[in-house]
Amino acid sequence: MLNVGIAVVLSIGVGVGSRYGAGMTASIVLGLATFGFTLVVIYLRGYLVPGTPRLTETYLPERIRRRFHDRPTGIDDDADVDLALKGVGVTLPEDERSDDE
Repeated sequence: MLNVGIAVVLSIGVGVGSRYGAGMTASIVLGLATFGFTLVVIYLRGYLVPGTPRLTETYLPERIRRRFHDRPTGIDDDADVDLALKGVGVTLPEDERSDDE
């Protein structure tokens, strides 16, 4: 999430900075192109700022790093499956629902 925030700030900076030399339309195109490029980089590498994995290992406390690195993707401790499915607009058939409801 932080990487996307950095991408937004960078893209706005490119758009505003190029406005004085390139005009309004070109600055919008450059800003959007920068944002698209940074999103592709984040998607492919998983981060935007070079060295992020090393930085997190060095400066992030162990208890926080553990929450990101030592957990299987998509699993939440003590998550209520029925509530999660309702959150995304899916409902289970009556015979598959838990007794919590």
